[in-house]
Amino acid sequence: MARGARSATLTVLYDNEEHDRRLIPAHGFACLVEVGGARLLFDTGGDPAVLFYNMGVLGVHPRSISAVVISHNHWDHVGGLSALLSRNPSAAVAAPGSSRSPAEGVHVVGPLEVEYKGTPIREQALAVETAEGVVLVVGCSHPGVERLVEEALRLLPGRSVAAVIGGLHLVESDEKKALATARRLRELGVEKLVACHCTGKRALEALSRVHGGVLPCGVGASYTFG
Repeated sequence: MARGARSATLTVLYDNEEHDRRLIPAHGFACLVEVGGARLLFDTGGDPAVLFYNMGVLGVHPRSISAVVISHNHWDHVGGLSALLSRNPSAAVAAPGSSRSPAEGVHVVGPLEVEYKGTPIREQALAVETAEGVVLVVGCSHPGVERLVEEALRLLPGRSVAAVIGGLHLVESDEKKALATARRLRELGVEKLVACHCTGKRALEALSRVHGGVLPCGVGASYTFG
């Protein structure tokens, strides 16, 4: 099989916004990544009860998860981790700083370091190779989503970025910052942008004005690439 010649499906299991009315929206982020026969969980949301409820509605059993990748150690991304491991103790965990690839064609990007409100943060992302290009899954993008995309392209030279999905942490930024972010992502060749969680509605509107590939997000939203 040629490199990236496969598909991947990403389903948002935990997010601030509603997409599927059967599910519970809540502050936080978790995304199911299904690729090459593997089921990976990127982040675990803030409340394990909400995570398990949404997983149950969508038919995702905790024991079907082979690995969990944590973007950074904030409560709204790690809140469900202990409960998930209690139901599936065999799941591998890739915390920030882990260089282990959780599946074939799936790469940990980073971690990158940044200071947020006086506290150092180490945050990583997940690059999934597909036939359409790399899909980059991000948690909050505290170091800057542009930096995470640049690091993914450095790690995987010659590849294009089919999509970025996750939190862009623009909720505290002004319109100028959101517009600059959208322009830079367009310059980097990001084709689709699924901005969730901490992006913010005003920033999302600004992103949509500049980047023509913005897709709707929310808990239950699902996307297939490749």
